[in-house]
Amino acid sequence: TDDDEVMGLPPLPSDAGKAVVVPQQQQSAPPAAVVSTTSNNNNAVEKEDELLQSYPIDLPSPILLATSMVLAISSIGSLFELSGGTPKLGFAVTAVITALGLPLSVFLIYAAILKGAAETEEADREFNKPRRL
Repeated sequence: TDDDEVMGLPPLPSDAGKAVVVPQQQQSAPPAAVVSTTSNNNNAVEKEDELLQSYPIDLPSPILLATSMVLAISSIGSLFELSGGTPKLGFAVTAVITALGLPLSVFLIYAAILKGAAETEEADREFNKPRRL
């Protein structure tokens, strides 16, 4: 049912500091037993963040998004040049720009979204830390 569908999904970045409960199918302890919790140690959190890196490219999200926009614009322009007659850069160069630019721009948009979500989670974690007065 619903539990079977959720079991195959990876944990969300916002769930990184929460306790993990083992589903009933794999459980050997009482039903409410908590299997593991995250340590408050800074080194453990840093190592966990490295392991849970959920973005493909480690660049700031605005740079990924700007690169994606430039690639998309140049690819669409190259596509129009190909369909409109003789391209100024020649057929081969224009076709390569179009063929590589369109999929790469889609991938960079996807990477920017993932990186932006990770940056937001990191900022939220930093904001929610207890502070000394």
